[in-house]
Amino acid sequence: MVRYCAALMLLMCSCSVWAQTIPSLYQRVAEDYHMPASVLYSLALGESKVRLKSGIVRPWPWTLNVQGKPYFYANFDEACKALQGFLKRTEMVDIGLTQHNWRWQKRYFRTPCEAFNPRLNLAHAAKVLSEGKRKRGNWVAAAGYFHRPAGGAPARRYEAAFIRHLNQLGNVS
Repeated sequence: MVRYCAALMLLMCSCSVWAQTIPSLYQRVAEDYHMPASVLYSLALGESKVRLKSGIVRPWPWTLNVQGKPYFYANFDEACKALQGFLKRTEMVDIGLTQHNWRWQKRYFRTPCEAFNPRLNLAHAAKVLSEGKRKRGNWVAAAGYFHRPAGGAPARRYEAAFIRHLNQLGNVS
């Protein structure tokens, strides 16, 4: 309960400092879905964060996760080619900024590689987060819902990680 209250207080604070560090695409998609940009960006950080050569930490759009192992690619073409290879063996592949699992989420994308499209990937995540907020009442629980709609310990662990990303957001350039 304490972690929920702390996270909710954090979300109610002015996001003016965060808004300067959150890329504009996240801000636009979040606005489209009536949520704080920090919620969407924190979710993406938890799913696909990478430290760039410059030292900046960002969610990375050309990310795959197969059987718990992350793969980061330099560009769309490399990521798409790798995805097509993995899909020959399994549908259990997480794709893009917010790591949509192809087996469960493929109906939302026309092709597997379309799931890499940052706007579409973020928009689908925002839809799921919005549904989670309606069902669970707050953005922290919505993040848990995004990870595991059935809830339970996996959702609670995800919520704790989500709160850490919210709290660290001020350190992201």
